[in-house]
Amino acid sequence: MSEKELTLFSTGEFAKKAGITLRTLRYYDKIGLLKPNSHNDLGHRLYTKQDFGRLQKILTLKFIGLSLDDISNIMKYDINDQDFKKSLEIQKSIMEEKIHHIQMVIKSIDETVHMLDTDTALNWDKFINIINVINIDKNWNEQYENASNLKARIRIHELFSTNKEGWMNWFFQQMQVRKEASILELGCGDGSLWEKNFDYISSYWNITLTDFSNGMLKDAKKNLGSKAQRFKFELADAQNIPFDNNSFDVVIANHMLYHVADKDKAFSEIQRVLKANGCFYASTVGKNHMKEMREIVSRFNSENITTKSWDSTESFQLENGLKQVSKWFKEVRLNRYNDSLVVTDPIPLIDYIFSMPGNTKEIFTDKKLQQLINFLQKEIEETGGIYITKDTGFFQGRK
Repeated sequence: MSEKELTLFSTGEFAKKAGITLRTLRYYDKIGLLKPNSHNDLGHRLYTKQDFGRLQKILTLKFIGLSLDDISNIMKYDINDQDFKKSLEIQKSIMEEKIHHIQMVIKSIDETVHMLDTDTALNWDKFINIINVINIDKNWNEQYENASNLKARIRIHELFSTNKEGWMNWFFQQMQVRKEASILELGCGDGSLWEKNFDYISSYWNITLTDFSNGMLKDAKKNLGSKAQRFKFELADAQNIPFDNNSFDVVIANHMLYHVADKDKAFSEIQRVLKANGCFYASTVGKNHMKEMREIVSRFNSENITTKSWDSTESFQLENGLKQVSKWFKEVRLNRYNDSLVVTDPIPLIDYIFSMPGNTKEIFTDKKLQQLINFLQKEIEETGGIYITKDTGFFQGRK
């Protein structure tokens, strides 16, 4: 963008258009939350239209309930300022949750007021319920970060996968399910497997989606939208499945078994709820999956960065899963998905690195972050795209 095309606003103009005080704007500059784009010859701060986008995000996160320190951490590493859609979607999702929380508080107050109108004495046990509802722990910072991390991990695959069919579509097509079947998915996440393949679902299938997290079930319903009525939703732990013996023709565990503490207990439960000759599908990744990510981080002589948590899948991977599944099921075989990434933009790659568990964000300073961006950009220019290994597949077995 040329200087002629770049519209600049003085502090006063920017504050007036944004509806905030000069004091607030100066304070955000002082703490590094919203730095001006440049300064004029007299040293006065100058802002651009893009800075309105950053300010909107700051004010929204503040409204949600995050502290300025939390917001500062988010803004520091949310480096893709051009991707407003991702940020706005996350903001909207969290605000909808906050609205639901407020509605619960209002309902509790209404019930107490009604009790006071109809009863002569106040039931203090019911009144205390208002306090409990108000104090429901909502870590909005954690929720924002979790949602942002999930989107970062999905986004890099959507943008740069060499196999354009997509994992969810391929995995769905590989499953052998008869026309009439009762299906259980354990750890359904946001329901993407079904949202992406909805047109291929048999009208005779009875499908139950479960997850250990109530929040994930809500995300699945939201992601499926009007399609959600086609499914049953249940809160469930794979180690204690709340269904009768011989209830399902198919059980699916899509990239979730490595999170389960007692896998033998989970396998036992899956076998129990499967009908005779029923099918079990369990997907996971191999030990080399996304291995170049760690190599990129290690090149920066950052020995203090904890990347061991990236190996959270090692308890159930393509290399060791066959033996585990074969202990409980027959005719077990492994099917691998052929794919890789060729990354041509450094920002989604950095978003992915920062989305992984560990202390990467704490270790990377602003200077080191810029060095990483420059390094990746140079690699991309020299190679035409950074190659990232993907190793994904699933085990199929029968009861």
